Amino acid sequence: MKRIQLILGIVLIIGCAQDNNTLEDITFKGGYVVFSEAPNLSFNILKLDTEVFTATIQDPNENASSYTLSAVYEDGEAVAENLLEVKNFPYAMELNIGDLLKAMGIAEEDVELTDRITLVATVVTPTGTFNGMSPNYDFNYINQGGSTTNRLKQLGHNNAMEFTMGFFQPPGKKIRGTSFEEPLVGSEEDVYNRNGANDETLDLVNGVAPPYVDYTSKGTGSDDELGFNSEYVAISNISASSIGFVEERIGVMSLFEDYEEYPDGVQGFHSEDADGAIRITFDTVEVPEGQNNSGVSFEVYFGDTSWEALDGIHAYANITTDNGDEVLELIQIYDDDIEAVAGQWMEVNSGFQKGIRSYQLVIQIQSGATAESFDLDNVIVYEAEE
Repeated sequence: MKRIQLILGIVLIIGCAQDNNTLEDITFKGGYVVFSEAPNLSFNILKLDTEVFTATIQDPNENASSYTLSAVYEDGEAVAENLLEVKNFPYAMELNIGDLLKAMGIAEEDVELTDRITLVATVVTPTGTFNGMSPNYDFNYINQGGSTTNRLKQLGHNNAMEFTMGFFQPPGKKIRGTSFEEPLVGSEEDVYNRNGANDETLDLVNGVAPPYVDYTSKGTGSDDELGFNSEYVAISNISASSIGFVEERIGVMSLFEDYEEYPDGVQGFHSEDADGAIRITFDTVEVPEGQNNSGVSFEVYFGDTSWEALDGIHAYANITTDNGDEVLELIQIYDDDIEAVAGQWMEVNSGFQKGIRSYQLVIQIQSGATAESFDLDNVIVYEAEE
């Protein structure tokens, strides 16, 4: 014990006599660069050509002779080396996201919301070269990774050695839409009496009273609800008991049997026990001239029950682009895939699409039993908010 105390006393005496920080003198300093303040790392996926990453970096150990930065797209799908080199600190860094993607050979239109870009730094000091990746030891205890511990990458440290950029999609601005609020509705037990034979594929028409299966829009403004037209389509072998229907709860209704509220308003389009398919075609919506980013979405509720092989939904949009007419697939699920999402409102969303000039949404819902019900609501064709 006396020997330990003596050595400690000598160290303290020397430290005081030379007016040095003894702990600093005996501690090995690696290369570590930090952000002065935590930067924004999330960027608008619709404006990748103009989005810019900005941050100020500094050298807290005051020993970095250089700081270089490289980028890795996803899990090594693309790499860009030596994007910049810094030799003086502090330094105001600017990286254009479009230029960054171009350096990695990634087209802006190929970037998805779930994609990530990881920036990795290399710092050179008089005592060595330090990589921003975390150490990764193999079975032989040989480091196959970098030299910056995860502890230094915790949020409070504002580390600039290894950091990840992501993307966000801003909310859309409605061009046109419908929540089925304008058609009149009757009671919860009212049924639609169909025209034609019970299994005849044909256009459905409104009866003299609700529920209604067709609607003509009253205008073309963003607050004017979209018009729609319904058809019955025969589906062979969809039901073991009967094919088609004579009268069922099909059309615009206000039902609160399976849920407490609609996504928007108090009405929606309901279908059950059609023993075939109901195909709903909505009015064509023109995208404003000059708008390059747009999309279409709707919400659907599947009854929480057992669904059979031919029971399900197929939704798509007939679209026009500068190159002609195309079909944009939105969803096509049946049977067990329906059961996995039943009992809750589910959004079907195309996400922002580029270069589309018009949308005509088509939703086909088909089932062969009463419990296998559909409710549709909140149909929206949208554009990017400027």
